[in-house]
Amino acid sequence: MDHLETRPALRELVELYASYADRRRDADIAGLFTADGALVIQWADRPPTTVRGRDDIAATMKSLDRYRVTQHVVANQLLDLAADPIRGETYCTASHVYDTDTGPRIFVMRIRYQDTFVQDDAEWRFQERLLTVDWTEDRPLNG
Repeated sequence: MDHLETRPALRELVELYASYADRRRDADIAGLFTADGALVIQWADRPPTTVRGRDDIAATMKSLDRYRVTQHVVANQLLDLAADPIRGETYCTASHVYDTDTGPRIFVMRIRYQDTFVQDDAEWRFQERLLTVDWTEDRPLNG
């Protein structure tokens, strides 16, 4: 495996996920997963929720429709290229703007993704994506 090509390809995969989320391209997000891929969502105060398969992943992403706009900013990405399958951890700050009777608010999530990557039809895809919410803040949007 040529790791010179692997690292940027996996970075692009996580950046596409963020971009598709912000543009509400639910089917395109689902296509970043293997056919039986899993999205696992872990909040600190709840048991994890596992969504498996592209149709269910696309349906789950529709939950972002309640926000006026979102912005997912991808930060650190650490990869274990020696693992089989390849594993990685990616940090993300996800901002969600929504309207209330008292004005617009912003809900910010600090997220870590624990990813398992595989090649599927010569394309890198998520086999599993564990979304862990480390902390959140919710405040009035100024500006």
